[in-house]
Amino acid sequence: MPRIPASLIRKARAIDALLPALLAPCRELQAAQNELRWLREHVEKVAKARRAKGDTIAKGSMLRQLIRDRAAGKPLQYLLGTEYFGDLEIRCRRGVLIPRADTAASITHLARLLRNAQNLPPEVRVLDLCTGTGCIPLLFHHELSSALDKVNLRLLGVDISEKALHLARHNLHRLRRMRQLQDNGSLDFIRADILTTPFSDQTEGVLSLPAALNWEEQPSFWDILTSNPPYISPSAFWKTTTRSVRGFEPRLALVPPRWLRQTDTQQGDGFYPRLLEIARDVEAKVVLLEVADMEQALRVAQHAQKLDIFDGVEIWREQPDAAGDTRAEQGLPVVGQGNARSVLCWRGRGTYWLGKSAPLASPGQDAHRSFRSSDAKVEGAEDMTEDAINKQRLQPRFDMRTASGTQSTGFPLRRQPNVRMPDDSEIR
Repeated sequence: MPRIPASLIRKARAIDALLPALLAPCRELQAAQNELRWLREHVEKVAKARRAKGDTIAKGSMLRQLIRDRAAGKPLQYLLGTEYFGDLEIRCRRGVLIPRADTAASITHLARLLRNAQNLPPEVRVLDLCTGTGCIPLLFHHELSSALDKVNLRLLGVDISEKALHLARHNLHRLRRMRQLQDNGSLDFIRADILTTPFSDQTEGVLSLPAALNWEEQPSFWDILTSNPPYISPSAFWKTTTRSVRGFEPRLALVPPRWLRQTDTQQGDGFYPRLLEIARDVEAKVVLLEVADMEQALRVAQHAQKLDIFDGVEIWREQPDAAGDTRAEQGLPVVGQGNARSVLCWRGRGTYWLGKSAPLASPGQDAHRSFRSSDAKVEGAEDMTEDAINKQRLQPRFDMRTASGTQSTGFPLRRQPNVRMPDDSEIR
């Protein structure tokens, strides 16, 4: 990284004696000025809250400490405690990945497409894997709950990190308290290891996704699957990420674990085959997966095509709603402006929801590429209405509980305890 010119340091000092320390993480004078302003506003906000409780703080001392932390590379979002994700102010803390604007742009664009959708079912189910702060299902709910007043939204965020789930539940509680989220629909968060299957080695008491869905009495089938998984290879982690990311954000949320005989690139792509398997198993009609760049997007998209379960696959850039270069990459449509950021897959009814070209099947049916479980027979169906049959099909069919409350792997199955919603002071 190039050194900061002495002339820029002198110019910053002439404006404010505190500015030069912020040039190292910001690199630009305007960015440093913005951050100093935000830090000062944060100190004033904290001081006001303390005064309301009859307490006081040394504002100057607090500001100087924040500047020292920022100069050492600590992300601004961790210092301020929040980051905007679309229109929502999401609480952030160390140990949980900071939400990115690129992710918000993709989710907002998908929500806009769904707002104009035809033939949506009475209940739309959205499953978000590797949910982190919960920002994706929270923004989805914010964007769709008021627009789709005749559709019930059911959203579920899944993560392996208890720290992330604690923060996600806090964000849900906080946004509802601030009336940024409506109370309609359902939004929950559960813990699961999405990389394991019900019959593989479990992660020290963490259930596989099918087992967790069953135990939490969540549906087996979902309409939309989203995920911003760990996707950075070990070499890219050191070459492409900033010091702030490497030093403070959780590596667990950035770099996939390594399996035997994997190359560096294969490790970076490690989550995607499993995510697409899950999309198949839950019969998702729309799948949106975040990626690092065009090269990874092409690998993920081509893998999705090889599964032969989707009617269409395309790549979204950082601004998918912007008119841009629509030239195909290796035969795959590319939408928007900027760097490649997401891979979108659709099938069956999802084709109509997104306004895409019609598949071979009619709007009331799934496309010719159907999942095996969609043809499952329901006992006593001849005496049931169509709605009752569909409801029965959507009941969890994976049951690992036994009379002793254990499963074959030997660890006890327990419901997650009721979580007390922490206040803001505990989250910081």
